[in-house]
Amino acid sequence: MSIFNKPRLQFQGELHDIVLVNFSVDPAEVRELLPKPLELRLFEGRAMISMVDVCLQNMRAKGPLGSFSFDYQHIGFRLLVKDANWNQDASNHGIYFLDSFTDRKLIAFGGSLLSNYRLAHASLHQLPQGLDLRQGEKHLHYDFSGPILQPSQSQVELQKVIGGIDRAWAVENSQLLKTQIVREKWPLEPVNCNRFETNFFESARLEGVFRVPETIHYTWLPQEIIQSLKPATIASPIDPVYAGILTIQQTHSSARCFR
Repeated sequence: MSIFNKPRLQFQGELHDIVLVNFSVDPAEVRELLPKPLELRLFEGRAMISMVDVCLQNMRAKGPLGSFSFDYQHIGFRLLVKDANWNQDASNHGIYFLDSFTDRKLIAFGGSLLSNYRLAHASLHQLPQGLDLRQGEKHLHYDFSGPILQPSQSQVELQKVIGGIDRAWAVENSQLLKTQIVREKWPLEPVNCNRFETNFFESARLEGVFRVPETIHYTWLPQEIIQSLKPATIASPIDPVYAGILTIQQTHSSARCFR
């Protein structure tokens, strides 16, 4: 964790060709990746990752040092978290970025410095209706086709959950931070996924895929501090021999105090 806070930037731009690939994993596989006080949001005992595959265009960032613009393909592993305690409606709306990827090295470098996306470089091969992502020995592949599905009851419930996500959480320098996402609409459509496979997560199980058939104009508001966290107390290692001497000295000192 850096001792320097990332700049509080506002991002505004267009989302194109949006696909949300939602898969669940064993909580044990991701629990240690989630910083406290954030907690996993479980669905029938499993953690949910909503992977976003989106083309960001005409993106503009505004901050204390000025503004700049950029475009890139963004892939993000977004872990759903419990955040009802920090929301006015007492409902869950949040995600935590486990990892994000782009095939542009400069964007990956700058994104890691300026945001909590945890952005890294990877090889991205766009398919007509899907993606093949590779980073070293890790890979993820999905491919979908066909018309809009008549959603099942489970897909309707999942669509409602994913459609309600509108804030991202991060923990940085003993502070809990929230980024609010502002958009006018989020028209999700369920689609049929012909193939899904990944070894980024051993226990990954596909739950549903949605696409957004329109260009979405959105804004990421600057991060705000929701809670200051007490830094963990770390005990310094003590040599066993020294520890024994220290115990003897403390005992003698205590004895002297009672004389």
